[in-house]
Amino acid sequence: MTTQNAVLMLVFNRPDVTEQVFQAVRNARPPRLYVAADGPRPGRPQDEETTAQVREVFKQVDWPCEVHTRFLTENLGCRNAVSSAIDWFFSKEEQGIVLEDDVLPSPAFFSYCDTMLERYKHDERVFSVVGNNLVEPWYQHPESYFFSKVFFVWGWASWRRAWQHYDVNMSAWPNTRLQVNALPYTPNQKLHHAYWDLVFDLAFKNQISTWDHQWTFAHWENNAVCVTPANNLVRNIGFGADATHTSGSDPEYVKRLQVAQQFVPGSSSPAVVDNRAYYEHMSRIVLGISVITWVRLSLRRFPTIFAQLKKISNMLRSA
Repeated sequence: MTTQNAVLMLVFNRPDVTEQVFQAVRNARPPRLYVAADGPRPGRPQDEETTAQVREVFKQVDWPCEVHTRFLTENLGCRNAVSSAIDWFFSKEEQGIVLEDDVLPSPAFFSYCDTMLERYKHDERVFSVVGNNLVEPWYQHPESYFFSKVFFVWGWASWRRAWQHYDVNMSAWPNTRLQVNALPYTPNQKLHHAYWDLVFDLAFKNQISTWDHQWTFAHWENNAVCVTPANNLVRNIGFGADATHTSGSDPEYVKRLQVAQQFVPGSSSPAVVDNRAYYEHMSRIVLGISVITWVRLSLRRFPTIFAQLKKISNMLRSA
């Protein structure tokens, strides 16, 4: 299944998973391919070799395609390398598809993105199109897709008109904080409000080195939603010791996840409203929102203690 849209691949130092994702993109034959690669980390001599191997993968482009590369010589880290790469992408494209190096899409993912990008191109209520549904085994939706305030980064697409609301520094956060009406409704509203307030505050203070919480904040600040498929269309193949954020073993929801090979959008469009049932399942099964989770996140305010506890946890896991 070919795609009409440009694709941005975000890569770093994992040639094995990058190769697999590239082959899926190769089969989709996008008319334009953007490749953004972060540079080697200081003091990590193996990065010189692995980042070079990753960049070699893209010499395999053998279909009619404009290839644009952004190969950094210095390491900016996840937060700045990814956010600036997406800025670069949407400065050149009105809309497009974004894949990280460990997100393996099914062929249906591309047709789904193409359809939704066109269908909601001018709908200011919709900020993104996500290709993942990580709670499908627990939550079956009767239509082919729905809408949610929950943005999850594994395979997505968007428009320049939406991305212009993104701010990696979350400059508006100190003045706006998180209003209760921005949060998906849940019976345990106070706990969830505390969880998200903490997550966004950590992202604002750069105590979580990531870029995607800021994108979620942009959705909520603007009362926007993302298109979500009823059937999951991607798989994360990057869990392991060399991963940045998925360094543990596959969680249960990943082990049980299926990947649909077809997407049929249907003739009618569902109402553009937040799906509360989906949020309830995501918050419980994937995010694991609880008092314990809140306490663990709070430890990130104390980097030295958090680093030591993470080291001990990794040692116990590998023992």
